[in-house]
Amino acid sequence: MSHTESEPALTSSATSQDGPPPGAQDDRRAARRRALYFSILGIVLAAALAAVLVSVRGNPTPTTVTSQTPTLPGLTPATANLIALTSMDKGLAAPDFHLTDQNGQAVSLSQFRGKSVVLSFNDDRCTDVCTLLAEDIVRADQYLGPAGQAKVVFLSVNVNPFFPAPSDVKQWTDENALGGIGNWYFATGPVATLQAIWKAYGIYVGPDAQTQNVTHGTVMEYIDPAGRIRASGDFGQNAVDVNPYAHGMAQTAVDLLPRAERTAVAGPQASAGGGQGAGLGQQAPTFDLPVLGASGNLSLAGLRGQPVVLNFWASTCVNCRAELKAFAQVATEDPKIHFVGVDVADPSPPAAAALARSAGVSYPSVVDASGGIASTYQVSGLPTTVYIDPSGKVAVVHPGAMTAEQLRYTLGQFFSSYTPGGDS
Repeated sequence: MSHTESEPALTSSATSQDGPPPGAQDDRRAARRRALYFSILGIVLAAALAAVLVSVRGNPTPTTVTSQTPTLPGLTPATANLIALTSMDKGLAAPDFHLTDQNGQAVSLSQFRGKSVVLSFNDDRCTDVCTLLAEDIVRADQYLGPAGQAKVVFLSVNVNPFFPAPSDVKQWTDENALGGIGNWYFATGPVATLQAIWKAYGIYVGPDAQTQNVTHGTVMEYIDPAGRIRASGDFGQNAVDVNPYAHGMAQTAVDLLPRAERTAVAGPQASAGGGQGAGLGQQAPTFDLPVLGASGNLSLAGLRGQPVVLNFWASTCVNCRAELKAFAQVATEDPKIHFVGVDVADPSPPAAAALARSAGVSYPSVVDASGGIASTYQVSGLPTTVYIDPSGKVAVVHPGAMTAEQLRYTLGQFFSSYTPGGDS
């Protein structure tokens, strides 16, 4: 099933929690109008979250909501902004629940007392933004290392009432490379039970029975070892910046541990612009390089005034090979978006050209023989995709492979002119 999440149509430092309803692929303008409604709804839900939890758990001592105060090694303000973090000085008791995980085992929130829990609400039929969150969780777990993994749990609650079986959440888990993570739990159960949990946490869920698509809130809760919500965040297009977003999730979870139990967290903090790479909001470094498998050069400056997607890849990169077919497909759908490949330090340009042809790639790739351009863009791994707006500024950086659905989703979020099929 095609799937559209409720993600904010804002910049990567967005704090809204909801976005366009499902079934909007053939009507982007209507979807964006609905996105505004759900963005407003998300803000209202976030503001009401404390009241909802009080009504469920009684009347705990009032707490003061404050901005994130980093503790060593802690978050920078830019990273806290990237993950849309709001922290509470004392927190609120997190409503407990009892469900079944992807392996058919009983799972409850209370069983993780003594650990930090990163709680998300996820759709087990999602093929776009929730899969980006999966990438972030995989990377965050790597950044935690063994010591951190023993103290931090990634727990997600299913928000798809049409596919509530443990086998459904297991399939999604395995498809998104989370199956090998021992501290990942994707919980599901009877629809009535799930609905009660959504209500307790103030999560908007809008199922469409006809299409079986689901629109849902994208709140993330950070729960301390005593079972109290100490911070809330958001995942949307901000989650596209995998490395700093993943670091932010992992670091926030570690910061909630008792000081003596905190461990070092790897990975980069976000830059002052809200991300990493070439610098979000900054002018993209220009280049004039030979075209792979053809004569002549391509100048990035010559594309100023038009949205550009740069995809850094190489023929020796296994994930790049899988990704090329998706890029080849999406690149033909809207001629207003210009795709350019950057073949990085490839040992065999002829082999790279042959690979691109076999994948159906019709857009040009340039030869970055020394990797100098990739270095200029601070590319730390392949593949990496950089989105450049018509003014020549970097809109977003996404390290790692992307599916066609993820690519379409990100194009729609960051380029207002994007219309699949090139519709006007």
